[in-house]
Amino acid sequence: MAHEYNFSGAYVRGDTGAGQTIVIFDSYGSPTIRHDLATFDKAYGLKSPPSFHIYYPEGKPVLNYQGLPSPANYNNKAIATEVGWAYETTLDVEWAHAMAPGANIALVTVPVAETQGVQGLQNLENAQRWALMNHIGNIWSDSFATTEQAFHNPAVLMGLNSLYAQADAAGITPLFASGDSGVANANLQGKTYPYPTVNFPSSSPNVLSVGGTQINASNPAAPITSYQPEAVWNDHYGAGGGGFSVVFGEPAFQSTARINDPSGMRGLPDVSYNAAVISAVNIYESFDPIYGPGWVPIGGTSAATPQWAAALAVINQADGAQGFIAPKLYGLSASAYASAFHDITVGNNSFGGITGYNAGPGWDPASGLGTPNVAGLVGALKTP
Repeated sequence: MAHEYNFSGAYVRGDTGAGQTIVIFDSYGSPTIRHDLATFDKAYGLKSPPSFHIYYPEGKPVLNYQGLPSPANYNNKAIATEVGWAYETTLDVEWAHAMAPGANIALVTVPVAETQGVQGLQNLENAQRWALMNHIGNIWSDSFATTEQAFHNPAVLMGLNSLYAQADAAGITPLFASGDSGVANANLQGKTYPYPTVNFPSSSPNVLSVGGTQINASNPAAPITSYQPEAVWNDHYGAGGGGFSVVFGEPAFQSTARINDPSGMRGLPDVSYNAAVISAVNIYESFDPIYGPGWVPIGGTSAATPQWAAALAVINQADGAQGFIAPKLYGLSASAYASAFHDITVGNNSFGGITGYNAGPGWDPASGLGTPNVAGLVGALKTP
């Protein structure tokens, strides 16, 4: 990943995210995250993060799978949900640290699951508000989402969104995964809507929405030493979320950039990053009572988002605090854009029988502005 997205070019200048804090929000967390991060770091030759703090603003979660015999049976839905969030937490922490090894990591967890609708989402927003009030860090990595249509009253979404406007005003960039099923998202009963949909909070005009790509290496077995071509993530296991909000109008930073937006509504994603299962990254875990300790390949925009958060940590170290960065990314000149992004022009995010959107030159609702050339972004965003 360092070679694919030219983190390497920033590392050689000493820009590794030093002095920055990436704040990760998850339900439940993982009981073994400190041990697993240490094992991950040792395998990849990484130093421990300068600091790694875990916060429980709504109380420490009770994890029902702890103490189960191995191999255990977690057919119980609640236990399966907790284990799933432990995988999410491990992915977020290990890969945020991997790509910004000089940054501090702060993990903030809540003791309930985020689900479709307000349930759980409000708890995570409570945790975010706590992080905002206590100045925990200026880069937020979030991999939770719910379909906009799951909220029957748009005013509820507007109310929830007010937090992200406050975060922007405080100089924070909230990053959110756009989703892993293209334009095919589900309702409260788990049934796919029969038309293209997008997820909130990723659809908020006050966050940086992160979509997914897949790396089409000429030799998938060979190490990546330079940029390999990408397409929109769509590998039958999932697809990158994207499209147009039905709640939020097009923000000024998109209308000024004259993106291809016939709907006049907020378009997403803003940016993308490798998320495909066929080009998955590895995590190390030791919490799972069925599979036991080991390495696990994981994809999804949940993998893309913490790595984009790491890219922002590197950029903030090099160029100074960027604050809410979306307007600056859309405002890059044509020449700066060419050096800062890989423009994704191949693929689409149709999925589950729902027709989605095609990639094309410049911004599109399948890949956003594209994927980062991190060293190029450092140069493009540097204040003269």
